[in-house]
Amino acid sequence: MNEFSLNGRWELRDEPLTVSVKRAASLGAMKQGWIPTPVPGDIHQGLMAAGKIKDPLVGLNSFDCRWTENRSWWFRKTFTTQPGWRNAGIVELSLDGLDSNARIFLNGHFLGEHRNAYYPFVARIEKFLKPAGKNVLLVRLTAGLEEVTKKDIAALGVAPFTEVLHGRPERGDVRRPFARKPQYVFGWDWGPRLATTAIAGDAIIRALDTLAVRDVHVTCEKAGSDVRLKATVTVDWLEDVRSGEGNVEWTLTDPNGKKKKFSRDVFLKAGLNFVELETTIQKPLLWWPSGMGPQHLYTIEVCAKAEKRRVAYPAFQYGIRFIEMETQGTFGLVVNGQPVFCKGANWIPADCLYARVNDETYETLVREAKEANFNMLRVWGGGLYEREAFYRACDRYGIMVWQDFMFACDPYPDYLEAFRNEVRIEAEYQTKRLRNHPSVVLWCGNNENHWFLGVLWKDKAFGGFHLYNYLLPEIVQKNCPSVPYWNSSPYGGEDPNCAEIGDRHHWTSMKHADMRERIRPEAYDEVRSLFVSEYGYLGAPSRDTVRKYCGGALPERNSRVWFHHFNSFATYAQETVDAGIQKHYTDPQKLSTEDFLLYCGLCQGLMYEYSLDTFRGDLNCRGALFWMLNDCWGEVGWTIVDYYLRRKISWYFVKRALAPVRLVLRESQGSVRVVMANDSSRPIRGILEFGRISLDGKTKKLRAKAFSCPPMGRARVAKFKRDNSDPTENLWLARVKNNREILPGILRAADFRNLKIGKPILSSRILRKGKGWVIRVRGDNYVHAVHLELPKGASAAEDYFDLTPGEVREVRVDYKGTLAEKHVRIRSVNDYLSR
Repeated sequence: MNEFSLNGRWELRDEPLTVSVKRAASLGAMKQGWIPTPVPGDIHQGLMAAGKIKDPLVGLNSFDCRWTENRSWWFRKTFTTQPGWRNAGIVELSLDGLDSNARIFLNGHFLGEHRNAYYPFVARIEKFLKPAGKNVLLVRLTAGLEEVTKKDIAALGVAPFTEVLHGRPERGDVRRPFARKPQYVFGWDWGPRLATTAIAGDAIIRALDTLAVRDVHVTCEKAGSDVRLKATVTVDWLEDVRSGEGNVEWTLTDPNGKKKKFSRDVFLKAGLNFVELETTIQKPLLWWPSGMGPQHLYTIEVCAKAEKRRVAYPAFQYGIRFIEMETQGTFGLVVNGQPVFCKGANWIPADCLYARVNDETYETLVREAKEANFNMLRVWGGGLYEREAFYRACDRYGIMVWQDFMFACDPYPDYLEAFRNEVRIEAEYQTKRLRNHPSVVLWCGNNENHWFLGVLWKDKAFGGFHLYNYLLPEIVQKNCPSVPYWNSSPYGGEDPNCAEIGDRHHWTSMKHADMRERIRPEAYDEVRSLFVSEYGYLGAPSRDTVRKYCGGALPERNSRVWFHHFNSFATYAQETVDAGIQKHYTDPQKLSTEDFLLYCGLCQGLMYEYSLDTFRGDLNCRGALFWMLNDCWGEVGWTIVDYYLRRKISWYFVKRALAPVRLVLRESQGSVRVVMANDSSRPIRGILEFGRISLDGKTKKLRAKAFSCPPMGRARVAKFKRDNSDPTENLWLARVKNNREILPGILRAADFRNLKIGKPILSSRILRKGKGWVIRVRGDNYVHAVHLELPKGASAAEDYFDLTPGEVREVRVDYKGTLAEKHVRIRSVNDYLSR
C-alpha cells in the first residue's frame, strides 16, 4: 500500500449558502478569490492568516465571526497523479473530520456527500484521476445547521438547551442535535459560539494493489499465570473473483526489546479475510493506571505477503490489562484484579478551533494530568473522539480514559433511520479505531441525556434511548468485548442522578439557592455518592493569561470583555465567586483585578482540594472526576490548566489532594477520623502523630500510634476527639513521623479569614540536586498558600502550599541557569492578611 498525504496548504473561498453544487466545476476552475488555508484546519485559520478576521478567541472578536455560519466554504487542493497509482488496482481518497455537510468533487466529478465529522469519507478515485497534469479536489462544507427546520426541532418535543437564561443568548443552538459534529462549538457555559467549518483530519490518497491489511485487533485472556494474546488481522484480497495464497506475519516486541515472530500461511478469498494468530506470554508485563504500577507496552507489527507483494500495517503499542466494572452495591472499576479509585477530571476539546490542536498540546495536557496525580480523564460527550496523539499519550502516562459517545445534554433524533445509520457507522469506526488502546477502559453512551430525558424532560422529549440502550452497547460488545459499557453519565437507579446507585453529577452545591452552600467546602462532607463523575468550582487563570485573551491589558471587572470571558454556568456565577472570596479571604470589592485573580484561584484550589479529599476519605466512594482539566479558550472557569497551557493556582491543590498516599481528616459529631488513601503497590506502615497544634506552633497536643495501610487501598488509621480549643488559633492534623513524602493532613475548623494568623516566619535554602534545583522551605508558624516567585523560565513542582508549624517542604525547581537566593522571593497569604 502506497500512501500520499494531501495535508498542508490548501485554498479556500466562500460563497452564499444558496450557491448550487452544480457550480462546482466552474468554482473549481476559478483563478481568483482564493486564500491559503491549512489542512488539517478550520476556515477561521485561513481567514486569520489572510487578515480577514482577528483571532476569535481574543477580546470580543468571536462576535465578529458569526457571519461564517451563513456561507458555504469551498476547499481546493491540486495535486499530480503519482507514477505508482497508474499500476494500482484501487486508488482511495480518505478525508477525515469533514465538518460539516460535505460535498466532494474530483476533476468536476461528484464523489459523494458526507454528513458526519466523526468518521472519514472514503471513495475510490482511480477512474477520475488525470493521467497527466493537475487534479483538482474540491470540498464544499458548511457549519452544518442550514438544513434543519422548525418541524425537525418540534419533533424532539422540547427545545435543546442554550445559554439564553444565563445572559448569553448567542451561545447554543436548538438545531445542533441534528448535526454530527462537536456540539460545544455552538457555545456552552465555558466557551463562546464559534461554529467550526473544517477539514479537521488527514487527507490521504492510498494506492492499493492486490493486497491490503485493513485492521489488526489484539485481545488478551488469562491462561493461569500466563496470558494468551490473539491478533485478528483483516486482510483485503483486492480481487473480484479469483483467490490467492499468502502469508501473515506478526512480530511482538516486549517492553524490554525482546522480539518474537509468528507467521501463518493463508488461503485468500476475494475480499475480506480474517486471519487469527495466537501466542502465550509467560510472566506477562501488565499495563497499570498511573500510581498503581508501570505502563508496560508491547509493540505490535503485522504484515501480509502474497504474489511477491508485501504490505505492512502501521506498528502500534499495546498494553496487557484486564478491566471489570463492579455495580453490585457499588460502582467502580477493577484493573488487573485490583479495585481502583478513579481520580482526575473531565476533558473537553483543547481549542474552540479543535482542528488546530497539535500533538504537542495533547502531550502537554496529558502530562500535566499525570503530574497532578490523575489516573483518569473522562472524554465528555459534547466534544469529539480525540486524535490518536491523545490516546497514545494516555497509554504512555497511565491515564485511564472514560470515553463518552458524542451525545450531550439534548434529545437526539434516533427515530430517523438516516440518523441511526450515521451513528452506527460512527460507532463502528470509533470503537474499532480505539480498541487497541489500553487506556480506554470504559465506553459511555452519552452525557446527561438519561437524566434529562428521564427526569427533567420526562414524557416531553423524545429521542436517544434506542441509541444508548440498544445500538451502542451492541456495537461495544461486538468490537470491544473486554471494555465495559455504561448507558449514560450520570446513570443508575430510578433517578439517573441519584447518589445510591451508579455515578453522579454533583452540581447541587454550585446551583444551590442558598449562596452560603455554594461556597462552603464542608457541604461535600454530606455527599454520599458512589462515584462523582462531574462537579466543579470556578477559578481564575494567571494575570499573563488574562492579559493575553483580553488583548494586552487587564480589564475592569465590570467590562464587557471581562463578562464575555467569565463562565456563565447557572445563575450568579460572578456573585458566587465574589461570595467565596468574601467568606474565605477578604472583601472582593476592594481588590484590584490582579489581587482578585489570586484569591479567586485560591478559592477554587481550596474547594477542589477539600472535595477531593472528602471523596477519597469516603471508603464507599470509588471515583472523583471534577469539571474540568483543560480549556478551549481563555476565561475564568472550571479548569486547572488554562487555554495557554499554564497551570492555574488550583492545579497545585489538586496535585496534593490526589497524591499517591494522602492523609484525610474529617470531623463528625466532635470526633475526627483520619483516613489514609494509598494508591501505590506497596503497604504503608509507620508511626502516626495526630492531634492539635496552635497556629504559632507553641502549643501541641499530639498522640502517636503505629499504623498500616494496605497497597492500593484505603484505611481509617486513627480517630480522636476534637477538644474545645479555639478553632481560630489552632489546627488539627495527622502526620507520619519521619516521612516527608507523605504530606500532613490538616483540618481547619474555621474559615481562613477568621484565623488569627501572624506574619509568616519562613526560612529557605537553595540546593543543587542532580540536573535541577531544590528550594527547602521551613515555616515556624502556620503559613498558608506559600508561593514562589521565580525567574523567567523556572518551573516549580509545588506551589501555593501550606506549612504547619515546624514543617519543612522541599520544592523541586526546573531551571537551566543558576538559581540563587536573589532570584527567588517566597510569599504567602499571611503576608497580606495577617493580623
